Amino acid sequence: MQTVMRQTIVRMDESLFQKVKAAAKKQHRSVNSYINNILGEAVTGTVPKLNPKDYQPSAEMLKLGSLLEGTTEEMNRLDSKSQYILSK
Repeated sequence: MQTVMRQTIVRMDESLFQKVKAAAKKQHRSVNSYINNILGEAVTGTVPKLNPKDYQPSAEMLKLGSLLEGTTEEMNRLDSKSQYILSK
């Protein structure tokens, strides 16, 4: 069975487009492929896999990590991206 691909137009601010374009390039994807992937994850609730090499935590995140280290209750309250980052 062939997948039907629908073409659509999306308006976005130029600065947002430049950020999307840079993010797509970083993942070696086209802007179209990148947007499709992001939208697919958004509607299915999939958590994107993070590559620790691609993420440099801020000083605030590192401080938070040291404060939360070893406290399961606090870790469980964090969003999945933060849990992943802090578990590495």
